[in-house]
Amino acid sequence: MPDTNLIPLIQDHLPTLRPAERKVGETILADIDFAIHASIAELAQRADVSEPSVTRFCRAIGCQGLRAFKVRLAQSVAGGLPYASETVEVSDDTLTLMNKVFDAVNDTMAFARNHLDSHAFEAAIEALSKAPRIYFFGVGAGSGVVAEDAYLRFLRLDIAASAFTDGHLQRLSAGLLEPGDVAFGISLSGRSQEIIDSLKIARQCGATTIALTSVGSALSWVADIPLLVRLPQHTDPYTPGVSRLVHLGIMDILAIGTALRRGPRIMEKIRRAKALLDPHRAANDTPSEDA
Repeated sequence: MPDTNLIPLIQDHLPTLRPAERKVGETILADIDFAIHASIAELAQRADVSEPSVTRFCRAIGCQGLRAFKVRLAQSVAGGLPYASETVEVSDDTLTLMNKVFDAVNDTMAFARNHLDSHAFEAAIEALSKAPRIYFFGVGAGSGVVAEDAYLRFLRLDIAASAFTDGHLQRLSAGLLEPGDVAFGISLSGRSQEIIDSLKIARQCGATTIALTSVGSALSWVADIPLLVRLPQHTDPYTPGVSRLVHLGIMDILAIGTALRRGPRIMEKIRRAKALLDPHRAANDTPSEDA
């Protein structure tokens, strides 16, 4: 039996697989612990494919069936987690671990930066800077956190921004948007049905739709302005923080670009708000007589 680490192998094979088999691979990478313990029926149900599709996926990866695949997957996890060109090993000391993790972050950020489309960012900043209202949609510990962070960043720009992480509220709020408003969907996989539905609803209402997602995803096709992110295929599925950092960095670009586009008045309001929140500045203020 080959001792190849299955995790990067699956990632490398995804573009060449049939759609149903690709869904199985994406489901496994999204939750490897589940995949190691799941039955063929459970895995097929979560991936929304037939059981034969699961078997075909296993054979495409070089395993005779699901049982053999799960054994190799468990061995891959026990043997170490792939980080960029290196692997985090159980025997690594803390300094080595720190270096490998930071190298992985740096490599991923640089890779993503070199594949961004500046024209799409220009269009997004233009729409965001003119929007009276921006709704950010994200789900889960990755995209949901990015949506909440984006909401706070744009709220400071004196824009009526909100973040929604519940599918029902996302669809409901999308239906309240109007022309000029922006619906901003965030999904690394681009397969979140709640986000896809919400952008479609917002688009029907005349709002501008922006999607921060992966190249070729379903979400990218329903947005007026797709911000497409490419990540190296060896990115470790056990570290969603790496992809989340890329998305947070992109939100920084958009927020700063929007602030600059909205002019000096907004920049002054931001500086004034920061001064009011600065605990050191507050501590040095002279109390008023009626304090």
